Amino acid sequence: MHVRSVVLIVVSMMLLAFAIGCAKQEPPKPAAPAADGKALFETKCSVCHGLDRVTARKETKEKWASIVKEMQGKKAGWISDADALKIIESLSAELGKE
Repeated sequence: MHVRSVVLIVVSMMLLAFAIGCAKQEPPKPAAPAADGKALFETKCSVCHGLDRVTARKETKEKWASIVKEMQGKKAGWISDADALKIIESLSAELGKE
């Protein structure tokens, strides 16, 4: 009887340790820059422009930079330089032309 209780406790502890180990989650992966840029576009740019207006064109990275810079000038402080870079990277990656 005593041995059976010890075995039951040991097996229970092993199952508990196994369950805890399996429940361990990986930390979230950082978002890709293009994903950040797309989210920023949706937050900042889609206030005035629908996604369909932008996806209808393909531009070089330099042209996207020019367009975003122009939009920055329309409403001062709305799109920071750091956010603009992320938006440009996203547009270039998804809608860029060589």
